[in-house]
Amino acid sequence: MSDSKPSTRLPGLNEPGILVDAEFLSQKELLRNLILQIRKDFDSAGIPIKLLLNTKYSFSELAQIISDAFMQSGATAMFNLLYRVDVSEKQLKDGMPTPGIDPILVAELVVKRELQKVVLRKQYSQ
Repeated sequence: MSDSKPSTRLPGLNEPGILVDAEFLSQKELLRNLILQIRKDFDSAGIPIKLLLNTKYSFSELAQIISDAFMQSGATAMFNLLYRVDVSEKQLKDGMPTPGIDPILVAELVVKRELQKVVLRKQYSQ
């Protein structure tokens, strides 16, 4: 396995976030591409989000920023974004331990899905 690829598989949407933080967000290029992808998808969904390219974010920091953006924009905007990002209803249900919508858990699903897109794009471009 080359050094440019992650040494472990990409975590699924419903796996604990610590895997994402430890393995992928420490890679500067992946984090930058993740931020660009998040900003692009939020912009296309009409949800303002403040993420800086030259800042090193942890998984929980990204989830909190996304959750805050959801809280300011409302449920309709959040569901539009989930559609745009391609988080399915089943993935959403599987990610919620109790009935209802927890903005932090939804934000974690978004970060993981966006990261999947970035990593897969990188792997297939090599």
